[in-house]
Amino acid sequence: MSIQPIRAPRLHERIAQEIAQLIAAGTFKPGIRLPAERQLALSLKVSRSSLREALSALELQGVLEIRMGSGAYVRRRPAESPVPGDPAILYPDDGADDHPDHPPASTGKTADAGADPATGAPSEGEPMPREGELSPFDVLRARRIVEPEVAALAARHATPAQRAAIALAFEELQREMRAHPARTQADRDFHVLIARSCGNAALALVVERLWSQGLGPLGQRMEALYVTRGRKRDNIEEHRAILDAVVTGHAAQARQAMRRHLLQAEKQRMRALDEG
Repeated sequence: MSIQPIRAPRLHERIAQEIAQLIAAGTFKPGIRLPAERQLALSLKVSRSSLREALSALELQGVLEIRMGSGAYVRRRPAESPVPGDPAILYPDDGADDHPDHPPASTGKTADAGADPATGAPSEGEPMPREGELSPFDVLRARRIVEPEVAALAARHATPAQRAAIALAFEELQREMRAHPARTQADRDFHVLIARSCGNAALALVVERLWSQGLGPLGQRMEALYVTRGRKRDNIEEHRAILDAVVTGHAAQARQAMRRHLLQAEKQRMRALDEG
């Protein structure tokens, strides 16, 4: 049996473990609603995006129930359920880093030796994250930096055959988005085809890797929780605007359309849990 490197817990894992320990200690009892998201983020001294990932992970593990328009509630756990706060149960594989500008959760515990104590980010020698392990918000922010310029390049450099392939991918995307509530394979195909048409193989690889990271269990659960049917309709129109700009060769419009689409995607995932 080979010795494997120990991965430091990612920031949203530490936040979730703190909340789970509060539940186990009886601070938050079964059936009650957690404090409002903004208040909880301030109390823990973390960003709302990191807290949103932690709440979503706890929901994925059955510790919380998230009700859009109302808030996050502690589930009434059956006697045989795992003890809240056990990191091996809560987070077998799907850890995530937070943005380095955001402070870590105020758990009173020191960071693992393998992580930067200020950010929880992997230090030198820390293993690279596996597919689906990165923070969904970090992935979206990275895509917002990369993909608008990729779309502009595709508008300039795509061949007629590539433009036709992107148009076909959009048609499939429309069909799948109207039929299924979750993120579709056609959505990924559309973005990856644009990247492969930009004339830069390195950028195409970056986009493909970002999409692979965004399809982990936590990212998919957040998509299911926070992306509404109305957002799906808007999403189709945003993709149509990207398509039109790319296939007609308007680089500035392609850049703007992609940036607008990714900004809206992030805003939707940050929609307040307790908004009425």
